Amino acid sequence: MREARLDDALAITEFLVALGLAMPEGDEARKKHWAALWRDNPALKVHGPGAALGWVIEDRGRIVGFFGNIPQVSYFDGQPVSVSSARAWAVHKDHRDQTPRLCEAFFGQKGADVVLISSASAPAGRRCLEFGGSPLPQPGYGEVLYWVLDASGFLRAGLRKKGHGGMAAWTGGVLGAVALNAKIRLTGRRPFAPLHDVTPITVGEIDDAFDDLWARKLKEYPGRLLAARDPDTLKWYFGLSQHSSETRVLCCRRGGRLEGYLVLVREDAPAIGLKRLKVADLFVAGDEADTVNALLAGAYEYGLARRCHVLEVIGLPETLRDIAMSHKPYSRPMPTFPFYFKALRQDLKNPLAAADGWYVTAYDGDTALL
Repeated sequence: MREARLDDALAITEFLVALGLAMPEGDEARKKHWAALWRDNPALKVHGPGAALGWVIEDRGRIVGFFGNIPQVSYFDGQPVSVSSARAWAVHKDHRDQTPRLCEAFFGQKGADVVLISSASAPAGRRCLEFGGSPLPQPGYGEVLYWVLDASGFLRAGLRKKGHGGMAAWTGGVLGAVALNAKIRLTGRRPFAPLHDVTPITVGEIDDAFDDLWARKLKEYPGRLLAARDPDTLKWYFGLSQHSSETRVLCCRRGGRLEGYLVLVREDAPAIGLKRLKVADLFVAGDEADTVNALLAGAYEYGLARRCHVLEVIGLPETLRDIAMSHKPYSRPMPTFPFYFKALRQDLKNPLAAADGWYVTAYDGDTALL
């Protein structure tokens, strides 16, 4: 086992693709992906040049195991906290006995204050607990909230997922949509709010107004771990996805000032024909309900315009989640709880053991990159 290097990029990608993980296509796109994570990452200014990029296990010169590491920065009490987020953890089935070595390297790394695994499978979750990790204490994180945008398309995808294809899925979608649409209208299961202050921008249009909002939020929550949201970091993070050209940032501006934003990413499921829009981040000055309502309503309308089938939200601090719940979303539990952490810095252990020590959305870790 050794630390990963940038020149391992193509070999790591080939290994991950062989195990069924989705990765960029083409050598140039793959090199660019890893260079963005490991060379162009703004967090390296805090972590320094010695930041761990991950670890590989080799057998006769061939990579058979990998545990990726994304250096990130959060803030607690106004001070930077070095965070390492897991990315693309995989081991070949013939070398599973080597998995503990990768876990020891990740959970015992010296250059980080906190380590995160934000997209853990059930086996990965068990490994997190085995090596001293804990589930995120933020309430509701294991539950997905969603609003149906296109009842027919949503139901067709659900039927395909259950093994019903062709005419059965089409007929079931059409007939079921009549009842579901009626229920949505009668029960008001969708966000409503005035939209005149909400405008969409691309990732590349994120500007200095986001710096002002970020500075205000740091003062609001000194005792919570807040992932960095300065313009450079936001543009870097949301520019990593292969589908970043489709990502939209809904901005709510009042009196010429940015009062909040919501980031929308596409996370479709082509195998079942589901067109899914996901809230990747929601950040609002003062957690003001009017602003949150406007951004959620804007997200819903944007999803309708893009002919998506469903709008999903995961995570959110309790205040924001309560506001989202007022718009009567449907909900479903995740198959397994996905978010684990370990505080490596002594003074962070007690604060992060409590729910009010966190402000977590899909932006934290690598959740919004999947």
